[in-house]
Amino acid sequence: MRILVLHGYSAANLGDGLLVTETLELLHEAFGADVDLTIVASHPETFSALPHRVVDSMPRWNGYAPAYRAVLREIDEFDLVVAVGGGYLRAGRPVEALKTLLVHGPQLRAAARTTAPTFYMPQSIGPARGGTRWIFEALLRAVDMVHVRDDRSLEQFRRAQVHRTPDLAVLASERSWPQEDSVPDLHPVFSIRAIHGSVPEAVMDLARRFEGVGYDTYIQSQTGTGNDDRAATDQLSPRRVIDRAELMTTGAGPTRVVVAVRLHASLMALAAGHFVVHLAYERKGFGAFSDLGVPDFVHNVNDFDVDLVSEQIERLRTDPAARRDYAQALHSRAAQMPAVRESLVGSLRRAAASR
Repeated sequence: MRILVLHGYSAANLGDGLLVTETLELLHEAFGADVDLTIVASHPETFSALPHRVVDSMPRWNGYAPAYRAVLREIDEFDLVVAVGGGYLRAGRPVEALKTLLVHGPQLRAAARTTAPTFYMPQSIGPARGGTRWIFEALLRAVDMVHVRDDRSLEQFRRAQVHRTPDLAVLASERSWPQEDSVPDLHPVFSIRAIHGSVPEAVMDLARRFEGVGYDTYIQSQTGTGNDDRAATDQLSPRRVIDRAELMTTGAGPTRVVVAVRLHASLMALAAGHFVVHLAYERKGFGAFSDLGVPDFVHNVNDFDVDLVSEQIERLRTDPAARRDYAQALHSRAAQMPAVRESLVGSLRRAAASR
């Protein structure tokens, strides 16, 4: 069976790499280990460890790579076309719209016109300004199955017959959610990023409030491009920078209270057993924390109450009752996710069988 996986970005951004990994795991779960996979990605070199063909989708000064053009031209020859989950169909600002058009536009257009079955994993679609909403909607209506991971995308693109499904990181099969009797290290962890070129002042204010206690930092994305968190993190004054192995591997370090701006830094930290407060910069964060039963612990990074978030961090650090309530709510909702994952796998099989 030949499957084409569209819209990959870069494994150097751990969240985007995670979504590719989760997509491949679902495909193997649905169709077995012997499927023939071709992956389209903006930074294919970051996926060199995968035992699959990875094609470069990044436009260059002289156009697109011949292999990429050939894959899209021959898309009808695949048995199934799948798009990774994510939030790449955005056009909130002119530069963002241009990037979407150049990088993801050809892939969406090819998916819309192919005779092969097409399946988009849970997306956040939008914002879509300047008339782009109608372009997105028209193309997505030609895709056989589109899943969205937040309520705003569901409402705005309802005419495209989208289906509401949790983020793939929420549905991942192996998780060690925080336990109600865990006693965290008293030093919180901040994982931040720049938003439209700068770190919001409220984030800096929040971090300063814990300088007396002392805090650590964690860097989620180190792409070497504009989507790199190192410069933002350099503005903080941590005790130390924690590496991925310590924070994101269950049992490798103590339980922590993590304040994270990137959604998948938040979800990966939850999966490793930490208590998380998420400062969301897009709609996807609110969808994920609602799906996990802890909607009070997600806030708009551009407009949040510093006193309230500081209090939440303090309670998770010091109050066993607060940790118990958090963990119980999370575990109750997480118990429903295996059935949702099984349903998604079934949808994949039905899509492939429709050819």
